[in-house]
Amino acid sequence: MKRMIIAMLLLLSCAMFATAVAGPGSPDRSGPTLRQTLDRHLAAINARDLDALMATVTAHPELTTILPNGAVLETREQYRQLHVEWFAGTDWRMVFEVQDVADFGDMGIARVRYDSQKKDAAGHYHSNRIALLTLVFAKEDSRWRLVYDQNTVVPAATH
Repeated sequence: MKRMIIAMLLLLSCAMFATAVAGPGSPDRSGPTLRQTLDRHLAAINARDLDALMATVTAHPELTTILPNGAVLETREQYRQLHVEWFAGTDWRMVFEVQDVADFGDMGIARVRYDSQKKDAAGHYHSNRIALLTLVFAKEDSRWRLVYDQNTVVPAATH
């Protein structure tokens, strides 16, 4: 039993050393970085490019999306359909500001502040809502894919 505990501690130490040497933010050379995927994801939203957006989303049927109003979507198909309807509109744009991005091996998280803007009759954009996105990505076949999308409205007093 004592040998098993020592062996487990050695394995754990080796794993910790390997992580320290490689670093949790070390790029995986087999595919795009988390930041590159995030940038493609956000660009696809502004371009209203459904195919490009869905290429950054999990291939699995489960995908949690929490909307600014608190509604919860639970599937990839619901996420896709939400964007089909949203992308049909032409009177909006999103201004994104990436707050931070961190990867932890096969999982990664990004925090993005956005200003959802609406176009008025004169063609000028005005802020409709400021919110924070918490986007969780996981590695699937060496590529980062969105698995969780949380929208949190920032109250007007703290803009």
